[in-house]
Amino acid sequence: MTSGVRVSDEAKNCIESIKIRLTKEDPRDRFKALFFTINEGEIGVDQTLQIKDVDGEDQDAYKVLKVKLQEYQACYVVYDCCYETKETEKNELIFIMWIPDHCKIKSKMLYASSKDSIKQALAACGIKHDWQINDTSDLLDQSAFLSKIAKGIIKLEGKDVKD
Repeated sequence: MTSGVRVSDEAKNCIESIKIRLTKEDPRDRFKALFFTINEGEIGVDQTLQIKDVDGEDQDAYKVLKVKLQEYQACYVVYDCCYETKETEKNELIFIMWIPDHCKIKSKMLYASSKDSIKQALAACGIKHDWQINDTSDLLDQSAFLSKIAKGIIKLEGKDVKD
């Protein structure tokens, strides 16, 4: 089922920039997360989070992401996730559809039926994981998130993972 909602040109440009890593750009200017909402029949970028916004010693990109998500009734997010296992370090793009249970039925239906539109815009990005969150407890449970992306993660966003 599709809703007829289209992805804005601005959103497409941001999607393009999150997937391309230019060697001459300052890595701190890269997007860490893109937050998309639906307004007036269009999926647009509502908010961006850059690496420089979350790379301080006292910052945790995953925690910032969790806080930002809770500000929304519903949204889509593309999150550039850094994690480490005993074998390797990885950066992977994760698509998150945040439609909490308390969201209005009309919004739930709109976001669910418009998911294909944004997924098509993201097709060339190499999204590795797709996570639908409907409950705040899923969002707050880091182990639920880690189980979605890989086994044996020892660091998430440069921070040790607690067992």
